[in-house]
Amino acid sequence: MSDHTRSRSLPSKIEYTLIRAESLVASACLITMLALSLIEIGARNFFHSGIPGASTLIQYLVLWVSFFGAVIAVRDRHIKIDVATHLFSETWRNRLERPIFIFCALICGILFWHAVRFWHEEWLNAFSDDKWIAAMEIIFPVGFGLLSLHFALRAIIGPRASKRAS
Repeated sequence: MSDHTRSRSLPSKIEYTLIRAESLVASACLITMLALSLIEIGARNFFHSGIPGASTLIQYLVLWVSFFGAVIAVRDRHIKIDVATHLFSETWRNRLERPIFIFCALICGILFWHAVRFWHEEWLNAFSDDKWIAAMEIIFPVGFGLLSLHFALRAIIGPRASKRAS
């Protein structure tokens, strides 16, 4: 372990571990989606028959990849919701970053709570043959929960160093 890794705070270590796990799951979902799509195309062209449930599974894998993509985009600062940051100095932007992260964590937390309720209802009302579809819908609460967690960790850890060139 390097000195830099040992000197990280607990929230930073949690964030780092989450980043690695999320990247692994997102990659696995993307590879599975692409492989299943290619196999489905081959099966339809050569055997005139598709794989039962493959199109539904691919649709849900698109959701999984999208949610994990959103988490990756937020944590890597590719998506920022800031209407007026160009009006503030760097000092003020740093001061406002934590309250913005807290606000985003709260909004995603509310969406997480309602997604859990939605998923639970879907699970309870799904026919036994469709339970696997309801299981795939777990991405809604998982995605919003991860977004909320990342925003909360960023609020605790604080502003990152500016990546702008001077």
